[in-house]
Amino acid sequence: MVAADTRPRVLSLGATFRLGWRNLARNRRRTWITASTIAISVLLLQFVMAIMVGLEHQSFDNLINFQTANAKLYAAGYFAERTEFPLDRSLADLANVKAVAEAVPGVAATTPRLTFQAQVSNGAEQLPALGVGIDLRGSDSDVFRLPEAIIAGRYLQAGDDGVLLGTSLATLFAVGAGDWVTLLTKTREGAFEAKDLPVIGVIGTGNPLIDRSAIVSLQLAQQLLDMPGQATELAVKFGRGSEVATLHRLAEAVESATGVEVKGWRDVEADFMALVESKRGGAVVMLSLFLVLAMVGVTNTVLMAAYERTREIGMLMAMGLRGRGVRSLFLAEGASVGLLGGLVGTLAALGVLALLSGGIDFRALYGDVNIGYPVQGRVYPAVEPLRVAVIAVVTALVAALASWYPAVRASRLQPVQALRHV
Repeated sequence: MVAADTRPRVLSLGATFRLGWRNLARNRRRTWITASTIAISVLLLQFVMAIMVGLEHQSFDNLINFQTANAKLYAAGYFAERTEFPLDRSLADLANVKAVAEAVPGVAATTPRLTFQAQVSNGAEQLPALGVGIDLRGSDSDVFRLPEAIIAGRYLQAGDDGVLLGTSLATLFAVGAGDWVTLLTKTREGAFEAKDLPVIGVIGTGNPLIDRSAIVSLQLAQQLLDMPGQATELAVKFGRGSEVATLHRLAEAVESATGVEVKGWRDVEADFMALVESKRGGAVVMLSLFLVLAMVGVTNTVLMAAYERTREIGMLMAMGLRGRGVRSLFLAEGASVGLLGGLVGTLAALGVLALLSGGIDFRALYGDVNIGYPVQGRVYPAVEPLRVAVIAVVTALVAALASWYPAVRASRLQPVQALRHV
């Protein structure tokens, strides 16, 4: 009776990875050189992604808290022409629109605003600015956080016949609280209006558009533009719950009852969202190239390991290990190098980000240059655990893929020829 052949054809997954991990110690110098190149690539990728995520989060917060709220309501046709500030397309039935919007479940507060083109002058120079009329009877501060952005002077109060200047304008004019400026604009009919106003306070939001604004009371803006009781938009703040569901309910209720247009903040800032996607994609592509170059090192390492262990491979195959088992061994070894480099790079990135938890001063790096995000000053990196883990795991998978060619080459060796290798 012939005994059954008990020689292993393929090692178990656990045994394969244990051997692959152990094989890294055979040539520690080469292993650490390869792992270090991967670690540097992963460090850069994790660091840049944390900066970009932080920039995005701060940008979204700045937009929602100072500029767009969660949604905005416009008169029909205004949104399509909003860059031209069409004052003839205003919200005339403001009280009714506001009442309908505030009755929608999920809506926490609303506030009217009147935005217009303006010029600000200090008597010697004149600069363009975004004019904004805000409701000082409490509703604007229920939706936006402008009072928290005061860096000099104080916030506007009901009855104030003055202006809040953004930091950019205040710096360019070298004015502060207590100084006077002239606000120039056109009425809805095209007549020029000018009014001398005291600077009540200076605001710094980090949002370049708001920081170049001249903010007055809604009543003063309506007087200057000859638009009594009207506004160009109604900003809406959502409460807790699904933003998408609340926006859908708001659009259904308001558009059917009043005929005005409802736009979510992502629709209002569609150009910025496209820029975010473009910048994110460009950064990932650029940094992935560094990772690909590091993977060339993995291929070379595994190829050298296979060459050095040719006789060992022949012995394993002579003992019954099939080509698939040999291939799995070298794929596991490549994945182990990638995992080692990915872990080291990730830990190094987390260490660097922890040291920078107080933020990075982009103003010191770029000055007042517009970097495309509504953020100025300090940027705080944001670490997302899932994204960090995915990058580390993907690094190991890509390293295994980089090991495919040398692993396949090793699996195709003939046992007799491999045993004769010197």
